[in-house]
Amino acid sequence: LSAPPVLPTREEPLQPLMDNLESATYDTFEKDPIKYAQYEKAVRKAIQSLRPELAEKAGTAGTAGTAGGPICIMVVGAGRGPLVRASLSAADSLGQPVRVYAVEKNPNAVITLRHMALGEAAWRDRVTVIAGDMRQWEAPGQCDILISELLGSFGDNELSPECLDGMQ
Repeated sequence: LSAPPVLPTREEPLQPLMDNLESATYDTFEKDPIKYAQYEKAVRKAIQSLRPELAEKAGTAGTAGTAGGPICIMVVGAGRGPLVRASLSAADSLGQPVRVYAVEKNPNAVITLRHMALGEAAWRDRVTVIAGDMRQWEAPGQCDILISELLGSFGDNELSPECLDGMQ
C-alpha cells in the first residue's frame, strides 16, 4: 500500500491592513538582515541628498549635527521598529539629528514601539510613536523622508497606493 498523495495546502494571503499581524509573523519578517541593511543604506543616501555636505561623512559617527537642523522622517506601518532602527542608525552614521514619527495601527506592535521609545537611549527624544491608521493621522507637518514597508502576500493587498497617497 502506498500513502495517499500529499496535496498542497491552500495558504490564505496576509491582509495586514484588515488584520493585525501576530508576533510570529513579525519575527519572520524581521529575520532578514540584508533587507534592513539596504533600508539603512537607502535612508543614508536620502539624508545625504538633503544634506550634501554629509556625503563625505558616511561612517563617521559622532560628527556634529548640521546647521540645517533635524531631518523629519516618518515611518508609516512601523511594525515593531526595524525601519525606525535602520533610520536612526543611518542618521547616526552621518552625525545628522533626526526626528522620527513611527506610525502603526497594530496595538500589539505599538506596545513594542512605545517600550523601545522609552527604554532605548537611541530612541529617546527622537522617536514619537503614533498609534493609529496612517490614513486618518493628521501629521504635524511635512516630513523630509517617508518610509514604508507595507507587506502582504500580493503587491497591493495592504492598499498601499491608497495609504501612501494620503501620507504624501
